[in-house]
Amino acid sequence: MTQVPQFSETDGPGKVVAAAGEWLASELSDGFKYLRSKRQISRKAAGRSETIVLQTSSWSRTGEGTWVYPRIMVSDDRLRKWQAERQLRGMFATGGFIFNSLVVNLGLADLELFGPLHERPDGNRISLVQFRDSVLADIVPNLKLLRGSPAVAAERLPARWIVFPEPLFWWATAYGDHAAAKRFLARYFESKPAEQKQFETGRRLAQPEAVNNMMVAFGWSAVHSGALRAGDTI
Repeated sequence: MTQVPQFSETDGPGKVVAAAGEWLASELSDGFKYLRSKRQISRKAAGRSETIVLQTSSWSRTGEGTWVYPRIMVSDDRLRKWQAERQLRGMFATGGFIFNSLVVNLGLADLELFGPLHERPDGNRISLVQFRDSVLADIVPNLKLLRGSPAVAAERLPARWIVFPEPLFWWATAYGDHAAAKRFLARYFESKPAEQKQFETGRRLAQPEAVNNMMVAFGWSAVHSGALRAGDTI
C-alpha cells in the first residue's frame, strides 16, 4: 500500500481530487488508471469500461472542504452497438451501460477528502482511506461479478446493486440471455411492485409518444425491441 495523500487548507479542490484519484487507482491496481481531465478512475479491457467517477460537490472550497459524490459506471461496447441498432426509450436506452449509479444508492457513504464532516458522530461522509476500503470490499467484487455472464450476475448480484433494472436487463438481452434479463426484472420488482405496474403500462402501449415516466418508457422498449412479448410473465 502506498502512502495516503495528505491535504492542507491551501490545496484547491482540483488538486485534492487529482491526488486522491491517482492514489486510489494505484491502490486498486488491476489495470485501473486515473484520468485527470475526467476525474475518473477507469479500467478498460475486452470492450468493457469500469469507472469510478469522482464527482466534486459544488460546495467544495479551498480551505473549507472538498467533497465528492462517487459514481460507479460499467459500459460495454457490444451492448452499445446493440442499442444503437434499435429505437429504445428510457433513461438507459443508449450508452451501453450495464451499471450506472451513485454509491449512495448502494448504501455507501459519500466521500470527504478534506474537511470536518466525516469526524462528526452523525456524519454521512467517509474519509479517503475508508472509501478505499469500501471499494475493495464491496465495489470491486461486484465489478468482477459483472465481468462474467448475465446468468451468474442475475442470481448473485446483491439486491441493492440492482438500483435500476434497465442496464442489467439490456445487457442480458443483448447477450441473448432472456432468462437472466427476466430474472433481473423479477428481483427488482420484488421490492418495488408499484414500478412494475408502470412497466406493465408501458408494455401495453402501441406508441410511446408523450411518455415522461422512465419505467413506462422502459416497458414499451422491452416489447418494441423484442426482448419481451406483451404477455410474457416476469
